[in-house]
Amino acid sequence: MKNNKNIYIVPHNSTETMSNLESLIGSLGFNVQVVDANPFVLTNRPSGIIIIDYTSVALTEEKLPKQTEIYARKHKILLVNLSKGDVNEAVAIQRGCTGAIYENLRADEVIKAIYAVQQNEYWFSRKNISLALSNILQHNSGNKEAQLTQEQLATIKSLTRREKAIVSLVCKGSSNNDIAESLFISCHTVKTHIYSAFRKTQCKNRVELIYWAMKNAMAAELSA
Repeated sequence: MKNNKNIYIVPHNSTETMSNLESLIGSLGFNVQVVDANPFVLTNRPSGIIIIDYTSVALTEEKLPKQTEIYARKHKILLVNLSKGDVNEAVAIQRGCTGAIYENLRADEVIKAIYAVQQNEYWFSRKNISLALSNILQHNSGNKEAQLTQEQLATIKSLTRREKAIVSLVCKGSSNNDIAESLFISCHTVKTHIYSAFRKTQCKNRVELIYWAMKNAMAAELSA
């Protein structure tokens, strides 16, 4: 856990709940600072994780904290104190958010979420991660070839046609059974292809595979 040791809690006029959160995170060995929702201040801080109290900041028309996309250029963003339905998670991901914690800030969930975000994972439902991926790939479909590096292209080309089809279905949230039925193969065969895709992309699980696909913007390559 060496990366993103800096955590910034926004806003500065924190509630008792956020003060308790500050104490909890500090006890884990992170460098915690409580700051104002000011893009100039935050963009000049070392990279880290920004924890935004959703109930205490100004929102955009998309019901996301203002300046989110500016913060995301340098930091990971974790939204807290949300109620179900407050935000469209797929849109939040596309705007640069990396996670959201709803309702009560249970210590165990906060710790898991921070460590997940620190490891470049998303703390959102797999369904909404897949939806965000689909939206991003659709948006990038016209110019993705120019965006991919030779290394990225080489990794994609190392996938077999069957593996590409299965990765595409994984990104859409399909289960192993769904994939098996869709491709008329056994679940055992599906697992074999998924493990092969894990190895080639250096991913450890399905969420990492979805993140890898999102990062590499593979629309046509996955459906080829």
